[in-house]
Amino acid sequence: MKKAAVVVPIVIIEGEPYLILTRRSRKLNNHPGQISFPGGIWNGRETLIDTAFREMEEEIGAKPSSVIFLHKLEIIETLMSKIEVHPYAALLSDRIFKLNRDEVEEILFVKLSMFYKVEKELIALPSGKETIKYRLPGLIVWGATARIIDSSLEKVSKMLLNSGYIDSINND
Repeated sequence: MKKAAVVVPIVIIEGEPYLILTRRSRKLNNHPGQISFPGGIWNGRETLIDTAFREMEEEIGAKPSSVIFLHKLEIIETLMSKIEVHPYAALLSDRIFKLNRDEVEEILFVKLSMFYKVEKELIALPSGKETIKYRLPGLIVWGATARIIDSSLEKVSKMLLNSGYIDSINND
């Protein structure tokens, strides 16, 4: 089974945690235009976390040196392409980004609290398997990205609260 690694980047803006998501370039062969986290396929020559950091820097210009908090999250498997995805939550100290337009069409900042305000919805795939999606204002996050968020939302929120980086998750 192929392996991939992604960073689940978080920035704090005015005391609120935001997830950084990307819209993949529509020029790409795989998953064009989809919402994702920075990351890519593991090449076997580096560690998975190095893959995640290298891809984050290549795709959105965020430097690994800007990571001030990191935690490995639950591994998920993509349902269609059968890739084992290793996600790493990272709190970024810098908000300086430079998009690689060959890979990333846009960067999106979504309040973490938004994922508490909407119900995840089940999606039945043609294969008979099910995945989920989050329908946010002007944005749909689905598939592996939504499943990473779903499996790590509580953990990431607790880590941010317990570490003192935020005082609360504003989900009113």
